[in-house]
This record gives sequence, structure tokens and C-alpha cells, in this order.
Amino acid sequence: MTDKIDLQLWERWLPPRSLRNRSRHGRSHLPIFIGMLLALLLTACGSRPTRQPVVVMDSESDMALGMRSYQDNNYMQARNYFARALAQYRSVDRRADELNALIDLADSALGQGEYMAARDYLGEADKLAANGNFSALGPHIELLTAYADMQAGDTQLAVAQLDALLNDPTTPADIRQAALFAHTQTAFDLKSADATAWLGKLGAALGKNPDALSTARYQRLQAMAARNNGDLRQATALYAKALNAYRAVYYRPGIAATLEEWADLSMQQKDWNAAKNQLQRALDVRLSMYDRTHSVRDLEKLSQVNTKLGDTAAAGQDAQLAKYLKDGGDPNQLSVQLQP
Repeated sequence: MTDKIDLQLWERWLPPRSLRNRSRHGRSHLPIFIGMLLALLLTACGSRPTRQPVVVMDSESDMALGMRSYQDNNYMQARNYFARALAQYRSVDRRADELNALIDLADSALGQGEYMAARDYLGEADKLAANGNFSALGPHIELLTAYADMQAGDTQLAVAQLDALLNDPTTPADIRQAALFAHTQTAFDLKSADATAWLGKLGAALGKNPDALSTARYQRLQAMAARNNGDLRQATALYAKALNAYRAVYYRPGIAATLEEWADLSMQQKDWNAAKNQLQRALDVRLSMYDRTHSVRDLEKLSQVNTKLGDTAAAGQDAQLAKYLKDGGDPNQLSVQLQP
């Protein structure tokens, strides 16, 4: 499911959608069916025909269902399907498919902000790729590793990984573009002097007609540049455009990330009511994705905002809910609890 390259993987550190829509799992089941049919014919001459396992068909079905859940931003369900497929692939020693399942598990974990789980999956994938001569998937593993580092706050590690990808002429074009988005984001996060230069490189690489999601992601980075330059009106306009683009295609990670960044801008302007509204909406989206990590961040910021608004009861409740999630609470239960 390697169509991933957006990033904050707040969406920020999520791979962009372009990598997520690949057809790797869209293979026809017809060759598998024909193979099973031939096997049955060959064994029919024996006294007791051997019953053929359906593990391959089951695993392909699970991968397809996992991809569908992933594309609907239902990362928890996607991980369940991919984990089942992984176990099935391992049971028949299908190493290449096992590697694909591990990559998709890592990608889905990053969609939930679960970078530690993603690192575990990627560690397994890296070993399997090295021992099984699957070098073609190396750049994808490296990209997701950089995303995990970004989510973990290990920004310098991520930068080194991204530099390696960008400086390697053999890096595939989609991976290169994703790495460029990520590097530009890290430049702004680190408040690097060359952040604007990275934004210029990204704009040049996108060309004149980028897809809608790439455009929205670029607008969010432009908004960060505008904020740094003190042009808060321009930043507001860019966030509004990005949010409308994400909502038009029901892309939850982008919707949540834009609302969170816009809330940061509102807090910078001391517009606490606007910030509260934006954070509550972002929280609703994060909880729908079963995203514990970013839901905690939204609740902690809501607590700060409610304190500024003088609503100490609401601030205390926000802090309690954040602790509930930190302690392993169920985001789905919390989502039901918060319904009006």
C-alpha cells in the first residue's frame, strides 16, 4: 500500500496519498484459481485427492480489505487485516508478500501516530529485505523510517535519511517527491534558515499542475512560511483553501492536520474561541481514525485554550481525557462519550 506521502504525519508525518494508491494488492485472483484447479486435476488420479489450502486466497482477500480500510483512513482495521495476511504469508513462507504486509503494517501504524509500532515493523522489513534480496523496496522502507523518526521527534535522524534519498539518483520519483515534502516540513519545524529555499525547491518539483492533495499539502507549508513572515492574513487564507481541498475528497489526515495548524495560528493570535473550535473539530477527526497519539495532543492543547478562556472545569476534563488515552484508553469509546 505504498501510496503514502503527505506528512505532518500529523498528516504531517504521513506518506503522501500518491504512494498509497498503488496497485500492488490489486492482482487478479484468476491465476491463483487456475493454479489450484490444475493442482486438483493432477491429484485427482490418486485414491484420495489432496485438499488444496486456501491460504493464498485468504491472504490476498485480507490484503485487499486492508487496503480498502487504509484508503478510508481506518488504520486500526487496516492493521488487523494486514496482520492476518502476514501470519498467513509466513505460514507458507511467501517472503515477498510477507515484506509487503510488514510495510503496509508500518504505514498504517504511522497513520495512527504509533511510531514505536511502525519502527518494529520496519525493523523486521529491513532485515527481511536485506536477507531476501528485495532491494527494490529499500527506498520505501527508508522513507517510512524517516517518517517514524519525524513522529518520534528525532528530526535530525529523519533529515539524514531524507538527504540520503534525495541525493541518490536511483530513488523512484514518487519516493523522491515524498522525501522533498518531508524535508521541507522538517526545515520549518527546525526553524532552519533555508526553510524558504526548501519550499522553493518543492514548488519547482511539483510543477504547474500538481494533484489536489499535493496542492493542499503545499498550501499548508506556504501558510507556515507566511506565519514566519508575520503575514497572518495570508496564512489564514491558505489554511482555508487547504481545508476545503481536503474536505472535498474526505481525506481525514489532511483535514485534521490543517485544523490543528490553523488552531496554532489562532492561539498565536490569542483568538481562543477560534482555537477551541478548530481543536474540537480536529479531535473528532482524529478519534474517528482511532489515532490516540494526536488525540492526546489535541486534548492537551484544548486544556490550555480552555484555561485561557477561564473554563477551568473544561480544562480539567480535557486533561483527564488526555490521561485516559495515554494510559491506553479506547479512542472509540471516548468518541462516543464526547458525542453531544
